[in-house]
Parts: sequence; C-alpha cells; structure tokens
Amino acid sequence: MKNDNAFLKTIKWSILLFLLFSIVFTLSYGKSQAHEKVPTGRISIVVKKGDSLWTIARRIAPNHNTDEIIWYLLHLNGKKNKIVKAGEQLTFDYAALD
Repeated sequence: MKNDNAFLKTIKWSILLFLLFSIVFTLSYGKSQAHEKVPTGRISIVVKKGDSLWTIARRIAPNHNTDEIIWYLLHLNGKKNKIVKAGEQLTFDYAALD
C-alpha cells in the first residue's frame, strides 16, 4: 500500500512538472517568434511629400507604440521639433525596439 501511494505521488509530480515545462516552453517560443519578425539594423528614411513623423513611425514599426517610435526618431536624428520636410533624410535603428 505504501509503495502504491509513493508511486502515485511520483506520477502526479512528474505530470505536474511536465505540464509546467510545456507551458514555459510554449510561452518562450511565442516570444522568440514575435521578435524574429522585427527587422534589425539601422535604416535610412527619406521623407516623402505628405509624410509626418506619425506616418513614418506607423510605417516602420506598425506593431509598436507610435509615440515611442517618434521619440526615437527625434533623438536619433537630433531634431528639436516634430516638423519634417519632403526630401529630408532620417535614420532609425531597430535596436531601439528591444
């Protein structure tokens, strides 16, 4: 009887640990997949007629907070205001998203 109880207890703990590791693996796999879809490196952006920092931010990082992307654009390019002109060249570094 005592051996049967110990065996059942071991089985229960083994199943619990297996489920826990499965959940952790699934969650971490989903996060790594999401990061792989983000481009990497520094890019150059030429402002087109009708562009604003908002439209540029939405275009280069549609799944991120637009205000944060605008902030990065301002600081990476040493801009004092949010005004952009057609033909202006901006730099953005996707490393800022990590």
